[in-house]
Amino acid sequence: MSARSLAVAASAAGAVFVGLFGSTAASTAAPVTTTVTAPPPEHQADPVLRTHVMRTGPFRVSPYGVINRSDAGKPPPVAGSIVGMDARIVDKNGNAVPQYRVMLHHFLMTNGGVDNKRRDGACPQRAVRERFYGTSEELRPMTFPRGYGYPSDPRDVWKMVWMVMNHRANRPKVYVEYRVTVDPRPRIPVKPYWLSVVPCVSDQQYTVPGGGPAVHARAQRFSLPAGGRIVAIGGHMHGGGIGLRVSQPRCGDRDLATSLPMYGAADDPLYDVKPLLHEPDPKNMSWWQSARGWPVVAGEPLKVTSFYEGMRPHMRVMGIAHVYVAPDAGAPTGCAARPADGAVLGAPFGGGRPVPPAVRLTLAKQGRNGKAREISRPGGKTRRVGRRAKVRVKLSNFRPANLSVAAGALVRWYFQDRAQHDITAVDAPRGFASSYSRRGARFRQRLTIPGSYRLYCSLHPTRMSQLIRVRPPGT
Repeated sequence: MSARSLAVAASAAGAVFVGLFGSTAASTAAPVTTTVTAPPPEHQADPVLRTHVMRTGPFRVSPYGVINRSDAGKPPPVAGSIVGMDARIVDKNGNAVPQYRVMLHHFLMTNGGVDNKRRDGACPQRAVRERFYGTSEELRPMTFPRGYGYPSDPRDVWKMVWMVMNHRANRPKVYVEYRVTVDPRPRIPVKPYWLSVVPCVSDQQYTVPGGGPAVHARAQRFSLPAGGRIVAIGGHMHGGGIGLRVSQPRCGDRDLATSLPMYGAADDPLYDVKPLLHEPDPKNMSWWQSARGWPVVAGEPLKVTSFYEGMRPHMRVMGIAHVYVAPDAGAPTGCAARPADGAVLGAPFGGGRPVPPAVRLTLAKQGRNGKAREISRPGGKTRRVGRRAKVRVKLSNFRPANLSVAAGALVRWYFQDRAQHDITAVDAPRGFASSYSRRGARFRQRLTIPGSYRLYCSLHPTRMSQLIRVRPPGT
């Protein structure tokens, strides 16, 4: 899709509408195989193959709570090539839990190989295991064209990073489940590259501040360490996303694939969650694959561009392309024609919306009955200051919780808890967000536009709120 087309989509949207390298908690409990089944249809796999269903848990999710963890993973007990993989939240009977109840906000699996020394190809300078599968609220399976697969050995050391969000006042017991379809026959191996517009840092999120233009674009280039053929490309975006493009600069920056979002239908129960504590991600991102593939050479750059709707703030967003390259010493070194067998796998549901819907985010607080209700501001008096303000993040509170500052004020937050917190704008003239931070960290933001800035900790959304009013100049 061209930038012009994306701009048109964003204009229509404007009319209507953790880091992957770390986590807040760790566990040594490894998943176990619960069953072996025929491949699910979404894996696009040969029906003679077998799918290994792996499950870890149970986990109790606190009311309106967030669990952010890093756990041991477990590869399938048979050697071969992974040709399909997905992840989801299930109950004790293996039934998928609807997102409007408990949401799998992200899931990432890494592979250290049999010696646990394999490193990530996109970030070789960091001691990070190879990222080979990830999904989020889009719940997109990893698939490949026939004849290709990701090599897997039962001795491989897998680790998974995941986050779930509970949208209700109960404490559900849930499991994290992933399904892996393995082909024991020889297959052409693929090498995964996670190409983020915020590359190789512990927190790959950024903020679209809002206020225009219609399309907010952010781009990053990567040099491929090895050549071959790109046989699959997927994308990961958050709420407000309108497209993620992978292009080839040496060939006129031509489009290799643009992963497009599909948001839920207007009557999807997810949009009826109240209070809605974060902007929902797309419920699907398109996936491109081809057996012929795009030829690439070692050392050449690829460009990833993330497009978001730019009129409104969108906090804690991402733009990550999942690119899989198969080795091929005979691949053309020139700018070969577009592969004729390229296929785009879209949304598995009907009634979706290709542009991000307008949503209303609010502050919220749990009442004595355990249910969260919308609030306009946290309790307590308002502290009035000038162009400098200091806030302590202590005992899971913002101190002070209510501030009045002069336009242009520099506000500094000092994190003093062992637990991770963040500063995230919920409703504000301009958006901003900090990284996940612990005791000793600091964050600062200059507030230049008058208005009300409603903030929360996205990890404790019904417990930690703040209101900062920015006064007009001269008041």
